[in-house]
Amino acid sequence: MKFFEEKILPGDRLFVIKEERFPFNDFPLHTHPEYEIILVMKSSGTRYVGDHIADFFPGDLCLFGPNLPHTFYNKHMPADREVHQVVIQFDENCLGPGFFDRPQFAAIKTLLQRSQHGINFTGPTRDIAEEKIKAMVNADEAEAVAGLISVLGLLAKSTDHEVLSIQKQIAASVQKDTVRMNLIYHYLLDNFRNDIVLEDVAAMANLTVAAFCRYFKQHTRKTLSEFVNDLRIGYACSLLHQKEMSVLQVCFESGFNNISYFNRRFKKQTGVSPLFYQKNNTRRYS
Repeated sequence: MKFFEEKILPGDRLFVIKEERFPFNDFPLHTHPEYEIILVMKSSGTRYVGDHIADFFPGDLCLFGPNLPHTFYNKHMPADREVHQVVIQFDENCLGPGFFDRPQFAAIKTLLQRSQHGINFTGPTRDIAEEKIKAMVNADEAEAVAGLISVLGLLAKSTDHEVLSIQKQIAASVQKDTVRMNLIYHYLLDNFRNDIVLEDVAAMANLTVAAFCRYFKQHTRKTLSEFVNDLRIGYACSLLHQKEMSVLQVCFESGFNNISYFNRRFKKQTGVSPLFYQKNNTRRYS
């Protein structure tokens, strides 16, 4: 799995805004020099931003700074993988050199600086921003420009947000490290339902077991076992939501081989039992 640098071509427009639909998301970890806002309308899976790895859901709204490695991945999910999202990509000087350096845009300038780590917005901010972003999709360029400034102004004032990554934008000196993490990340996404052997993953990363454990914890803030179990629980949630399998079948289909352990892990992560989750049609877990 190689590192990918996306080329963004705005054409004659000042910036890119696009509504996208595709069957699933398996786009590789990538960067680009533009800022990016992503509003997830439909889709769920795993989000990778810098050194941050977490689940994403419909309604998520993120802002990524230039050259911050990121991707949304859901090819590993069992069903309902269709992606519907709105993406805004813009250069800091898209409205003119130094536009956001003006005093009246100081809050937006600070927001753009903080976006180097990636930001996920929630609560009322997210709800208001969603309506503004959807209105921009079919707006003429003048209205879209006003919409972009309005959205950035709203996000700049928000306290309803989570900073995602400790790592900032990627530098040439850490690109090799990012490629290695990307390889590990996609291997686990493709194989989490099977037995994952620590020694095998360490060897794939060309690290000793001890070095790999330190490396992986540093980048994901989780042990390998915790990370794999999180993937399995997320997959189990999707299966339970479909209500086509028993809890026992979901247990084994998700990669667990012990129903008691599955029940304990599931309740620890979601706060409810698998059976309760299935009966109550709960979609999101923490």
